[in-house]
Amino acid sequence: MRCAAVGEESTRRLLREAQTLLAAAMREVYGVDSTFEGQGGSIPLCNVFQATFPDAEITLIGVEEPLCLIHAPNESVDPSEIENMAVVEARFLLLNS
Repeated sequence: MRCAAVGEESTRRLLREAQTLLAAAMREVYGVDSTFEGQGGSIPLCNVFQATFPDAEITLIGVEEPLCLIHAPNESVDPSEIENMAVVEARFLLLNS
């Protein structure tokens, strides 16, 4: 799992409760621990959310795998990745309820 953080403050908040539950769901589905990657401001709307809701946990999830060539003209995604991420999101919702 890569978490794209917006700004320095978000990077300090990466391992809060929701992200911890999401990482647990990913561990269950993929069988390995997640990694976190902070990136500044690639999706500007996240900056607005962070400023408007400073206590909110914002996590962006992309359905992609290393060979998908994301944003390339010949982009594609392994169908099992779509299935696995759907299961991750379902597990996260169950863990969070």
